Amino acid sequence: MDSIINIEDKINKLQKKDKESYKLFKAIFNVSSASGTMKIPSTFREKVRLYFGKKDHEGNITESVNEVIERIGTQKVVKTYNKWTGSGSLFNSLRAGRPGMREEELQDQKKKIDEYIHKSGEGCDFCQPEIYTPEDIFGRIKGKYCITGANIAKYDAWSSIIFFNKHNPLDFTQDEISDYIDTGFKWFKKVKNQDKSFKFPLFLWNCLPKAGASQVHGHAQILMTDNIPYAKTQFLRKIFREYMRLTGRNYFKDLYKVHKALGLSLDADIMGFANITPLKEKEFIIISYQNPSKSDEVKKTIHRVLRCYIDRMGMNSFNLAISCPAFGESMYPYLIQMVDRGNIFKSTADIGAMELYGSSVIADDPYYVINTINEFI
Repeated sequence: MDSIINIEDKINKLQKKDKESYKLFKAIFNVSSASGTMKIPSTFREKVRLYFGKKDHEGNITESVNEVIERIGTQKVVKTYNKWTGSGSLFNSLRAGRPGMREEELQDQKKKIDEYIHKSGEGCDFCQPEIYTPEDIFGRIKGKYCITGANIAKYDAWSSIIFFNKHNPLDFTQDEISDYIDTGFKWFKKVKNQDKSFKFPLFLWNCLPKAGASQVHGHAQILMTDNIPYAKTQFLRKIFREYMRLTGRNYFKDLYKVHKALGLSLDADIMGFANITPLKEKEFIIISYQNPSKSDEVKKTIHRVLRCYIDRMGMNSFNLAISCPAFGESMYPYLIQMVDRGNIFKSTADIGAMELYGSSVIADDPYYVINTINEFI
């Protein structure tokens, strides 16, 4: 099976069989690897077996102490770096080789999550947004499965919320998630009509407090800014222009082509891929030159990827962002980005000093991510 740990082999094959993709890869990325070694004292060996020993379907460790020590004594670390964005990730062979969750574990976790979410519904303001939340000066926009309201603690001058009808943010259908997106884009149009100087939309979904949500109840943030896009979007726009100026090519299309050549793209006619320099776990990116609210295929893909994350991989907290071109702009694409934010029942944070000031340390193998998504879809 393909693995990010063996990506250098993939790159070498590209050099021989697909020189154009190899050239694009070299223009955008740098990949290297190194091995780290250690000595494990005898007093710690049995604990190491308990921590890192491979397990069967019933949870029993199948390796001896010596087998585990030999396997983890030397660990390969792959470093990926995007020369244009400055983003970089570190993949450890020990972390990347972890198996997915067993079906029994998924079901047990789902039961705990359902109990946690159900309990949070007691006295929830977002369950009655028309009573307990403010509204925009032009009123609320009602979708079939959601309704908007002003953000009482605004991110920006135009900053509102889409309140989902369902309290449980992990329980959504294709129709529901499509309605959330459609309602968000109706709000963007309403704001543009209200204030012509605001032209850069941003759709955000922080699912559960581990991902930055202030409330458990399902909701998304919708924002508009004026002459300068939000900082991360503006940075990517500068890269897009500079890449075009220097190469005469479209950065985002080339980024997709490289991931497709490496076997990290969707088996579908849409530009979706598992990123080799992810910000955090399971980062998946969709590049679309169609407005997502007008593309059933984009909305369907977003739904299926998230359902795969939740139902197949056991994800229970995530961030989703749709950064948009300016109104009327056609060259710059819509970027849809999704990332896992970790288990809500673990007290440890998924982002530390390395992610803030170094490189992202990643446990999930992008090849495991894309293979699972393609199989699910």
